[in-house]
Amino acid sequence: MNYQIMEAKGKRYLYIKSKDSLIKSEQDAHDIISLCIEHDTDAVLLEGDSFSDDFVKLRTGLAGAVLQKFGNYIKVAVTIKEGQDFPVRFKEMVSELNTGNKFRIFTNLEDALNWILE
Repeated sequence: MNYQIMEAKGKRYLYIKSKDSLIKSEQDAHDIISLCIEHDTDAVLLEGDSFSDDFVKLRTGLAGAVLQKFGNYIKVAVTIKEGQDFPVRFKEMVSELNTGNKFRIFTNLEDALNWILE
């Protein structure tokens, strides 16, 4: 996993950019949390084209497991390309998540960065 430790407004965060699908397995969540602990930060900015199919298909349970792990340990902002055709249930989940303070999805990197640095 390629990552950088960044700092802005006095806050450190883990920045991960991927051309592959984001969050393909629970192990990805474990790896991200481990990197945060290793680098003494609780904030992550993920940038990619889209999520893995298993993540957006809620029946697989991957999104729930990953979000629970993230919610217990870190604050995550994700930026993905605008115009993704996600399943209806996933869109509903995103609408609910985007009102919380632990995990949000953005289509604009600047908005994601501003939120992660709050």
